[in-house]
Amino acid sequence: MKVIRGRPWHGLVPKPDADPKATKAVAQYFDAKVDNFDSSNTQTYKQRFWLNDQWYKPGGPQFLMIGGESAENSAWLDSSNYEWTALAKEVGAFVFLLEHRFYGPSQPTGDLTFNSLKYLTSEQALADVKNFILAMNTQHNFTSPRWITYGGSYSGALSAWARQVYPETIYAAVGSSGPVQAVVDFTGYLDVVYNALNNYDPKCAASVHTGFLKINDLIKTDAGRQSLSQSFSLCNQLTSDSNTVNYFYESIIGNYMGIVQYSQDNVGDYANILTIPQLCKQQTQANKDDIDGVVAVNNWLMQLYGEFCLDVDYQGYLEYLQTATAGTDAGDYRSWVWQTCNEFGFYQSTDSTLVTGNFTGADIPVDYYVQQCAAIYDSSLNNATVYANIAKTNKYYLGQNKYKGTRVSLPNGTNDPWHVLGVLKATNNKNYPFIIDGTSHCADMYAPSSNDKPSLTAARKSVRSHVISWVHE
Repeated sequence: MKVIRGRPWHGLVPKPDADPKATKAVAQYFDAKVDNFDSSNTQTYKQRFWLNDQWYKPGGPQFLMIGGESAENSAWLDSSNYEWTALAKEVGAFVFLLEHRFYGPSQPTGDLTFNSLKYLTSEQALADVKNFILAMNTQHNFTSPRWITYGGSYSGALSAWARQVYPETIYAAVGSSGPVQAVVDFTGYLDVVYNALNNYDPKCAASVHTGFLKINDLIKTDAGRQSLSQSFSLCNQLTSDSNTVNYFYESIIGNYMGIVQYSQDNVGDYANILTIPQLCKQQTQANKDDIDGVVAVNNWLMQLYGEFCLDVDYQGYLEYLQTATAGTDAGDYRSWVWQTCNEFGFYQSTDSTLVTGNFTGADIPVDYYVQQCAAIYDSSLNNATVYANIAKTNKYYLGQNKYKGTRVSLPNGTNDPWHVLGVLKATNNKNYPFIIDGTSHCADMYAPSSNDKPSLTAARKSVRSHVISWVHE
């Protein structure tokens, strides 16, 4: 369960559990431009999409789920079980899902070389969305369309930005857990992970902290590193090399990140196994030494994922991303890490006093992440370039405090580490942030359950009432 830049193997938004009773929509392909901003480049690529018109009533709105940083499938629109499709059924919407360029088989160039990746930007992706919408208007003869975009996480930011950048094409938007603020040193991420554990059970958070302090001591000596290699079932011996040490820390801290990020979302194992309560149970039941709790959490997750050893091969990790091919799981990781180097940052360092003082005690500096941009892609991606890239993104999209979109619903959960970068206060009188107390990443997008917190039920109601009002405006 490797979390790379906050992204687990399944992408930042886990696909919903498929409805066995529903008919699966068939993938279709749209001829999208490779470069939306160079009229002399006439090349196109096949961009994958799905549609469902079973609930459509003539004159009804068009709902579009914008794909994010992973291969898509039809699960989001096959059944009326999810928040947005239940709403589609209610208002008679025509429903679409568009895969993001450079993820899954939607490959503009067929490779992921440094030269090709210049076409992987959020601006190109948003232009794809606009062109797709205009084509569908013609193809389906939508005479007075009302397109409402949806998305979660990175695609939640895309949904919010789509309304801001192309207001004449996109009528309204819902952007769940969308990090619209780019930041190189994303210290707030681990702050939230610590706070979520501490709010649930201060003993659990304290146990994690003292366990990490013990690890920090052991890592300083040969004997200590040997002991850690055994305790954590490492695939290869832990060395004193600083990148290897940071990569080890990243793996162990990643165990806590991945669970807090999705705890109790109504999807797969996150609903009742990979949750904060279960994590803290593993952490505190060792009852011997707090480091045993950190080991127990690691063993528990390795067992769940059928892993026999924990990989701490930093060089191997770089090679995995350097050689990844288009349209594979590794390729999706390579594309996402590229986007962090080129546009967003989002590096989950420990550069915060809360984290070093109360949580990991360990220091994974932001430069550990930034240096990987040059190592994986090209030496031109140095510290100065990466910081300049991220500044450019905030200048273009205006960040979380100057966001300009109107008719936009923006739900965020307090336990979601990404909420720190979302629109948390209305920036005009026509966008509607909603803070959901005690929920995780994109929780509002999944089917409701009897265990939902009242704040989550209220958030879904809020999104629903806004969408219905926009449909009938």
